[in-house]
Amino acid sequence: MKYTYDIEGYLVEFEEESHQYWVDHKPVISVTQLIKEVLPSPYKRVDPEILKRAAEKGNALHDAIEHYETTGEISSLIEFKHYLKLKKQHQFDVVKNEQIVVISHLGIVIAAGRFDMIVTSPFIKGYGLVDVKRMAHLHQTHLTLQLNLYKLGYEQTYKTPISYLKCIHLRGYHYEYVDVMFDKQLLQTFLDKYVDLHPEIFIP
Repeated sequence: MKYTYDIEGYLVEFEEESHQYWVDHKPVISVTQLIKEVLPSPYKRVDPEILKRAAEKGNALHDAIEHYETTGEISSLIEFKHYLKLKKQHQFDVVKNEQIVVISHLGIVIAAGRFDMIVTSPFIKGYGLVDVKRMAHLHQTHLTLQLNLYKLGYEQTYKTPISYLKCIHLRGYHYEYVDVMFDKQLLQTFLDKYVDLHPEIFIP
């Protein structure tokens, strides 16, 4: 199924089955695909069936959280209950769910993506960009690059600054609200690598 969105003057289309984005009718890669091109996958040796089951559980958790934030309905998932504990402990409020962003580099739209939430907190000024992870272990470079790409895309798309980045890490009985640092140098390094891999995209 293909979904169509009007995002701040961009026509963004997304096909769920193929995870393909189009921006103004031009196909672009997702943030996840961009990261796969510039960083080696930490899951190369993992059985695809295990990855499939993990993805299904992750999607169920994401759906439960999004559903709660839009309708108030409580899920029975243990990891969802831990999400509520984190929310109470850190007193964050979700102001936007499932935000689509468009990322440009050197004046060219190169990717689109979607992250979980924008939050506010009485303890930190400004808006926070938050993504939920259910993986067993956080891969720091991948996580930092991903959230910095989302930050870049959000600020480019919505012209609104992001003041901090967080990861909600939920796995079984483990739960934590993790700081993710801004890293312009890391972001620039991997954007430059993407340009080197695809010079044809940036040739006028």
